[in-house]
Amino acid sequence: MTKMDFGDLPDDDPDLLENTALPKQFISRLRSAFYTRLSDFDDMDDIQMLREPGINWRIIKAVRSERARIDAK
Repeated sequence: MTKMDFGDLPDDDPDLLENTALPKQFISRLRSAFYTRLSDFDDMDDIQMLREPGINWRIIKAVRSERARIDAK
């Protein structure tokens, strides 16, 4: 997604990174890698995520657990 696509998303969308319980540092790193939603990672496995700049195991675990929490609702 490009920066121009950010305006298309509703502010209260639970899939938006800013509306999750992820730490601000993680959100900042994911935003700098041009990710905006948790669902951006649905088709990626952990190895593919690790290949992205600025993403480490702690971020992967946090994204996976947050996605599971949202899906459980």
